[in-house]
Amino acid sequence: MSQGLPLREQLKALENLQEIDLKIDDLKKKKTALPSALKALDDNMGSLRSSIDGKTRLRDEAEKNQRQTQAAMDLNRDRQTRASQKLEAVQNSHEFQAASKEIEQLKKLSATLEEQSKKAGGESETLGKEIGELTAKMDQLKTEREEQAGLLSGQAGKLESEIGTLTSERAQFTAKVEPRILSQYDRVRAARAGLGIVPAIGGRCKGCNMMVPPQLFIEIQRCNQIHQCPSCHRILFVAAPPQAESGLNA
Repeated sequence: MSQGLPLREQLKALENLQEIDLKIDDLKKKKTALPSALKALDDNMGSLRSSIDGKTRLRDEAEKNQRQTQAAMDLNRDRQTRASQKLEAVQNSHEFQAASKEIEQLKKLSATLEEQSKKAGGESETLGKEIGELTAKMDQLKTEREEQAGLLSGQAGKLESEIGTLTSERAQFTAKVEPRILSQYDRVRAARAGLGIVPAIGGRCKGCNMMVPPQLFIEIQRCNQIHQCPSCHRILFVAAPPQAESGLNA
């Protein structure tokens, strides 16, 4: 079908095709960018998880210390009981002084252990509250992420639908262009930021803004064959006057 169309009409089809391709490119870029919207939430969740894990380890260590201190306190009480019993059974002043000194040392140790136990218990309680607060924040972020993921999924579906519609519309124009010209357009477009065909206005390429040789500009206006910009290699065309396009569409 395309081989029977005049070159000017094929170039016009390429213009329309490029407009569609640019829209498709933009939609694909938006779709690709959607997951990045979750990155901030994922980063926050990762940071929270690290904080929770770190504080959990500290709390476990504090609880371990408290258990060990409690065991030492129990042992110290037993020793104090035995020391008191020994004091009651002393036979002389030397034994009395030794037993009294031992009891005094055990009392000091008991006070130290009680202080250590209170400190460990306080640390454990404080860390437990902090872990609870961080866990609540984590649950909130999880909920936000689920909601955001659902929203993005809907947006991705909408974008995919629009891409599908444009792809179908694109086929109407590719059918009007010769395969060799279409292939040339695709190659240039891939290499030149999505622009495979651009107008030459006033002898200047609209793609790279460089002047084209005067004779080449004349040839482009004649529209007898495909011409490319010597600088950027994009396909060049000269837009037909409005009355000329009306004649083509009639």
